[in-house]
Amino acid sequence: MPTERFYRLPEAKKHNIREAAMKEFARVPFEKASINQIIHNADISRGSFYTYFEDKQDVVRYLFEESSNKMRKFCQHELEENHGDYFAMMEELFEYSVKTMQESEDMLNVAKNVFSYEENAKLIGMQGFPSPEEAEKGDGPTRWLFSLVDKSRLRWTDFEHFLALVGMSMTVVALSARQYYQYPGQLQAIRRNFLTSMQVLRYGAYREAQNI
Repeated sequence: MPTERFYRLPEAKKHNIREAAMKEFARVPFEKASINQIIHNADISRGSFYTYFEDKQDVVRYLFEESSNKMRKFCQHELEENHGDYFAMMEELFEYSVKTMQESEDMLNVAKNVFSYEENAKLIGMQGFPSPEEAEKGDGPTRWLFSLVDKSRLRWTDFEHFLALVGMSMTVVALSARQYYQYPGQLQAIRRNFLTSMQVLRYGAYREAQNI
């Protein structure tokens, strides 16, 4: 993560660095993004950059930190509005993700360029969420969701099964988001596939009469 020294900077300077990084990551794929260009755009020295960030991936963490916090607040609001309906929240989360990218061409290009690099997808949770170790933890993002969901709607109400549900449903959201920033003109088909996947997760693939 960015250093404490970075977070102590004036808001205007942090904003300039963020905009400089956004501009560079929107311009070229992650592997080709230049720290020198970010430094130039932000009007800071190379030495200053390395007192704020460890490397390019550290900058990615910062760029998506605010987005992650907003997404968490969005999920909480939707669960409150929908009386703890997990799947209603997931459908709104898909629309929220699409809208966020539609509102900013730079953000759409940043997503396309940054997540083309697999390690960045893992870094900010586009893959591997929730982490396997969360089953052993007393807190974490999935525990937080679990506390807000109306568990009377669920077939299995224990945390282990909920952890599996979150892992599968978040994978569908991540895949759909990736498809959208790769093929923005195919939103209708991507939305239809997303909703179909949510139906499979909500109701299961087998008829109820089947013995499992």
